[in-house]
Amino acid sequence: MQFVHFCKIEHGSSNQTAATVTKSVTINEDLSWSVNVHGHKLIAGKCNALCCVKDKITTKAALSRLVHQIDSLSVCSGNPDSHFLELADARKGIFHSPSKNMVAFIDSFFPVMFEDEMYSRTLRCNECELLVTNNRCDTCKQYRCTLRALHSQWLRQQKKTANHASISSHTNFRYLKTPERQQRIRRLRNEIVNKRKEVERLKSYVNVATEQHGIYIEEALEKDIKQIMEEKSNEIRKTYQADSFQCIFWNQQLELLKLKDKRQIRWHPMIIRWCLSLKLLSSASYHALRSSNLVILPSERTLRDYTNIVKAKTGFSTGIDAQLCHEANIDSIPDHEKYVCLVFDEVKIKEDLVFDKHSLELVGFVQIGDINTHLSKFESCSMPQKTPVAPQLATHMLSFMVSGIMTDLQFPYVSFPCSTISGDQLYSMVWGCIRRLETCGFKVLAVTCDGASSNRTFMKLHQSGDNLTYKTINPYANEDRPLFFISDPSHLIKTVRNCWANSYGHSYTRKLKINGQDISWQHLVDLYKAHRGPDCATLGLSILPKLKWEHIELNSYSKMRVDLAAQVLSTTVAEAFAYENSPHTKETERFVRIFDKFFDLMNTRNTKEFVLKRKPNLAPYINNPETEERLKWLQDVFLPYLDEWEAYAHAQEHLSSAEQIKLCLSQETLQGLRITVHAFIELVRYLLKQPRVVYVLSAKLSQDCVESFFGKQRMRGGYCENPNVSSFISGAQSLRVQSSTAIQPRRGNCRLRVVDDVCIDDRPLPKRKRISKKK
Repeated sequence: MQFVHFCKIEHGSSNQTAATVTKSVTINEDLSWSVNVHGHKLIAGKCNALCCVKDKITTKAALSRLVHQIDSLSVCSGNPDSHFLELADARKGIFHSPSKNMVAFIDSFFPVMFEDEMYSRTLRCNECELLVTNNRCDTCKQYRCTLRALHSQWLRQQKKTANHASISSHTNFRYLKTPERQQRIRRLRNEIVNKRKEVERLKSYVNVATEQHGIYIEEALEKDIKQIMEEKSNEIRKTYQADSFQCIFWNQQLELLKLKDKRQIRWHPMIIRWCLSLKLLSSASYHALRSSNLVILPSERTLRDYTNIVKAKTGFSTGIDAQLCHEANIDSIPDHEKYVCLVFDEVKIKEDLVFDKHSLELVGFVQIGDINTHLSKFESCSMPQKTPVAPQLATHMLSFMVSGIMTDLQFPYVSFPCSTISGDQLYSMVWGCIRRLETCGFKVLAVTCDGASSNRTFMKLHQSGDNLTYKTINPYANEDRPLFFISDPSHLIKTVRNCWANSYGHSYTRKLKINGQDISWQHLVDLYKAHRGPDCATLGLSILPKLKWEHIELNSYSKMRVDLAAQVLSTTVAEAFAYENSPHTKETERFVRIFDKFFDLMNTRNTKEFVLKRKPNLAPYINNPETEERLKWLQDVFLPYLDEWEAYAHAQEHLSSAEQIKLCLSQETLQGLRITVHAFIELVRYLLKQPRVVYVLSAKLSQDCVESFFGKQRMRGGYCENPNVSSFISGAQSLRVQSSTAIQPRRGNCRLRVVDDVCIDDRPLPKRKRISKKK
């Protein structure tokens, strides 16, 4: 005899006719024994219920006890919960460990009993004991906690997937997985079908209602409407000035009602600009408004005749130069209004190619000017490489704007598609702009940019000796006029705040310290918790009314917001530190006060704001002792404060050079502050000496105009956060025609440009001539 089998045969249910061996005992030739339960081999050493049974069966009594004991034991029910089985089905019935070993599986060999209920399937652990004295073995009990965690994680993932696949989700398609993308496409298709049915139903309802209850406007009624408008014209003229936009709009609508052929109307330039602004936001909305016949507006073809007077393209254009001269009225303005500031910055765009049917070219490649393009091609051809270099797609758009220093001129001048820009490439672009602007009759007095590495390299190219480069000679000027370099104060105040935020906070890359005291971000955190936190004991009014948690806990988005940086480095925060009167925060209070005053001096916007806010530092710069006193503060207090701070950091000889650098602001920030202050002081003094210059506003030298231009580009079509090269240059051409009437973006990284009275420009806009087709 080699072995003996003892089997237990059961029927799963009354409907199941086939018998199944649920338990079997095998006695081998060497008298050892083995047990199979539900088709799985039982490991005797891991089964607590059979741990007392000897390894060999030597007597009939021992064999009888073994068979009786196995028959009396229950089969482990595992985890037959439906939600666990649903999770297992999603994982194809098997759970793996991080080392790719099987941990658990679905057992459907034979139904199991749990709490008086029969389950056809169960989730069994790979180390399951199989036979137990109660319902479930200890291994399956312990693994149940892991299953709960896995199920919760799976539910969160399913909810996230459902949100991404929903119609209202703003997640881009390229960030979705294939099942999520397919699910969202199916839902969108169903939604489109349902909306079309709804539109057809509403159309039929409107048609029926019109036929039953509609009233046809007779010619007499139309005459009554004209008569009413003519009678109310006197009230309109009394309410609004004759040269106001409201009065112009009313007169145009009245004139259109009198005309039999609406094509005979000559549209006012302000109406054209206003309509272009509406169409830039949404072409569909403009078409719906025009089709409603509530107001009579110019056709979209008419608007295209105004925007396409100059072909939209990248790089310099003589047509854009003429458009700029027309916008600034360069031939009739006095000399002091010809001073302008050249502002440039980069914006991220979508890598895309668009075929231009007029020029038969692909638009979307890098084009950084003729000189830079030829130099790049020559450099690529000189490199020893086997494969030819393919044209590079543009990832950014470098835009130059002309901002009037003594006027409200803000003109998008030229844009270059680029990927990465070096300082020497930027050199030819900037001086190319200056040469063309000086030729047009403008006086370029300053160049404003942020603190990017390529911009700093561009400024260093004008360096002579070891001195700080903040100005150079303008060779294209007719008179001896310098050109000043300014690093945008808004970017500087953000970098100063970020250095402070990283001092004993956030990334902990700084340990700002001066005169033996720390300038720590933790000081601001403690101040916020004391007066604005959840454990704050004070109620009602607070000494920190504007400070919120988003000012304290910064993320990648809030670090770029200028308003949050300005509100942290403000007089309110400094006064709160003074109110606490802690000896450990004296240098922090001094730091906040100094940079608050610096930002106010560099942010004067109009002649009234300093009165409304009761802040003398926001007053315009006029030729009086107060202006000279503020300029002397920048020269005799602010700059020495930076020198004192940097000298204190280098004087700590017991620290390494890397640790000394952490005690002060970053070198890039210090350099930008010094360049801006030196250039601003000399620029203001230079302007106030010029004839007919009454005052100077420092905000005219900031990058707010180019930030607003980028915001208007993103507003195009309702939502265009990532335009390509083709849509960017066409939008820029439309914004050039709109001028100051362009609707300001509600969200952005600059303050809204408040315009109390729209400047009415009666000069006719240049319009493309239509070519009649010959028969």
